[in-house]
Amino acid sequence: MIFRNLALTLVAFVVLHDVCYVLAATAHIYVSPTGSDSNSGLDVSHPLRTILKARDKLGAQAIKGNEVFVELRKGYHDLSATLTLTHNYPAPITFRAYNNEEVHVTGGKRINSNLFKPVTDSAVLKRIPSEAHSKVRQVHLSDAGIKDYGSLSVYGFYSRRTAPLEIFINGQPLRLAEWPNKNFINIATVPNGRDGTTFTHHTTRDSKWVGEKDPWVYGFWYWSWADHSAQVAHIDSHAHKITLKAKTHYGLRTGSLRTDGTLNGYSKQGGYFRVINILSELDSPGEYYVDRSTGILFLWPNTHSGTIQNSDVVYASIIKDCISLSHCVSNINFQGFTLEACRRYGITANGGHNLRFTNLEVKNTGTFGISCSNDCRSTTISKCDIHDTDGAIKISGGDRKKLISSGNIIEDNRLWNFGRATAVGADGIALGGVNIIIRNNYIHHGTYSCIKWSGNDHIMENNHFHDCCHATSDCGAIHSGRDWTSRGTIIRNNYIHNTVRYWPGAEIRGVMLDDQFSGANIEHNIFASNEVHVNIGGGRDTMIYYNVFYDSSSGAIDVDGRGISGGTNTATLENTLKAVPYTGALWASKYPKLAAMAHSKNRGAPEGNKIYHNLYYLRNGKHSINYHGSFLMTNTYFDHVDNHGASKSDFYSPEHNNFELRCYARDWANSANFAQPVSYDKVGPRHPYGPYYINKGHSVINHVSSAVTTGSCTKPAPPPDSNNTTQTEPVGCWIRVTKCPADETVNGYFYDSWGVPNLATNIDVWECHGRAEYYWKKCGSHTIYPVTAFHQPTTRTKTVP
Repeated sequence: MIFRNLALTLVAFVVLHDVCYVLAATAHIYVSPTGSDSNSGLDVSHPLRTILKARDKLGAQAIKGNEVFVELRKGYHDLSATLTLTHNYPAPITFRAYNNEEVHVTGGKRINSNLFKPVTDSAVLKRIPSEAHSKVRQVHLSDAGIKDYGSLSVYGFYSRRTAPLEIFINGQPLRLAEWPNKNFINIATVPNGRDGTTFTHHTTRDSKWVGEKDPWVYGFWYWSWADHSAQVAHIDSHAHKITLKAKTHYGLRTGSLRTDGTLNGYSKQGGYFRVINILSELDSPGEYYVDRSTGILFLWPNTHSGTIQNSDVVYASIIKDCISLSHCVSNINFQGFTLEACRRYGITANGGHNLRFTNLEVKNTGTFGISCSNDCRSTTISKCDIHDTDGAIKISGGDRKKLISSGNIIEDNRLWNFGRATAVGADGIALGGVNIIIRNNYIHHGTYSCIKWSGNDHIMENNHFHDCCHATSDCGAIHSGRDWTSRGTIIRNNYIHNTVRYWPGAEIRGVMLDDQFSGANIEHNIFASNEVHVNIGGGRDTMIYYNVFYDSSSGAIDVDGRGISGGTNTATLENTLKAVPYTGALWASKYPKLAAMAHSKNRGAPEGNKIYHNLYYLRNGKHSINYHGSFLMTNTYFDHVDNHGASKSDFYSPEHNNFELRCYARDWANSANFAQPVSYDKVGPRHPYGPYYINKGHSVINHVSSAVTTGSCTKPAPPPDSNNTTQTEPVGCWIRVTKCPADETVNGYFYDSWGVPNLATNIDVWECHGRAEYYWKKCGSHTIYPVTAFHQPTTRTKTVP
């Protein structure tokens, strides 16, 4: 049967210079919320009503084998079930917004505004706060045709959340009624110890929680890097005690959150929580509660008017995964529309090949917006706007044992506000496998890492990161850990800034190489105003070249030797080593230093790290390299060469994201082959992102300020021409070399430029004295040619040998 008005282009064969070119036929299927599934869908005047019906037509004989465009007309397309694609299509199938119209594909159901009524039930009014009485609205969900309310489940610490029924007004997510709304409650005591399920607190507000139908709690129970939700078994308001139905992941401890703004360190972290799903805490705009026993939804609208009007669009999420691509589905494209209100994934693919996700907005999902795992190949996610999720993109692919590239690319996207309900594991991008390219993305405001990676040979370049890790401690904007084998990743030409700690615990880092992670290249990046710019947590063979380290609240680079004496991570590290053929010809040729570990006497030693040609500007008293133990100050572990201290005047306008070098930094850069730092207009998306109805052709604004830092160029005063090292030299580290046979350029009495950003006392006396040993070894370790280090202002000296 020939389909009426089918838009087909005949297959044409053009022979030119003995080459045959094939122009594939195309077909169009039209879908409109005002259409009918009894229509053909094959012309714009007779659209289908549902995307699911369009999917079913893909196998029709007249369409099969052609390139197909499923044209989505303007409006809201509410899925009645997951859009599942199970076939391998020889020609591309594209689901797209027709003529760039405003299209929303939802996993939810709309609740008409006229169904919302004021609360009149006296029992409910007695429970909710008095200030909410005139604000809260209710609706019987059955009146909206909603029967599946979902249920709360355990989430947090890398578990993937399947959300219960959630509510969104005008595209903005509401949150379960909770208290505190923006903070946590300290645990006061743990009567049954760390492994118990009972704890106390000092909150008298708990009298309101007694009698709640399904109370839950969410918190960081032991570590400030491990969150967890838990169902409440019992609330004792007299003893201010809560008993959980099950243990938390790491147990319980008392909390030490402070109200004066002071952050506790590593030894006083965790031990804090909030209550959630509590009707009696429905006390502010943007909160909601579902009584599953009665099927009634209560909410305080987060609208400008403070109520629900006819123009407001209210949705409840229903579908678990909105779009699902089964194992090894290929040649599928999604383009130009908004996908929202999914209880778990927006789009999930299992080992898909040749997939394209372009100019999408994906929002309001229970976990990752887009996931393509289990050997995803040749997949591109580009120009998408993904936000208000619990994780933005999850992707892996390639063959690690054979080091075959995945061919996956993530570029020109904006990923933000990922981590609505969870924190740890709700990453901007979670990736694994081989050679995934991540470039020109704008990733910001996430509860945990902006990028969490494993695997080999990834490239992260020209991305713009800020405000990552804002709900945890001991986290990195770009983060990996506990692996000697995930080598070859290059992190270059990125701008990473304003990633700092707001909670007790270990520092937040720009790049975090945790638990002996090894073999990354970090080069030509700008790090600015982070707590710590980079850490090497006891790993090996990391290269840190040609970076700008501008200001930090703790220090530029943090290094340790946690694996020298073994440790709790040794078994994991050894197992990852055994899992790959690291001594085989392929791996040994690509990663010779990894192969050499087969004969290493101490694999846990942080050997082979190189810190070369970096430019520092730091606050007074901050370290360029913070060694956790003076025994680490050896070139075998952390070799540092030609790193240069700068003053603020050495940059044009950092406050306007312009780090172009001037003054003495430019002179040093010319001598050290240090390229000008990446320009602000070269990081982040290069093209408009999101559906066209949103971006309207405008890309992210990346203007570079032409403002110049005021003030003249400054540098250290010249050293006094004297053998008396107790004079009043400028603060810092001074070196006297009697003779240096191995390097004739090193001689006399000079100011050590290593570790001297801001030209102030950012270098400790022991750190300065370690430089004496460094220069002595550099010069050949001759006993007749001593080297003296002098630290100002302490005036303490050390001579080697």
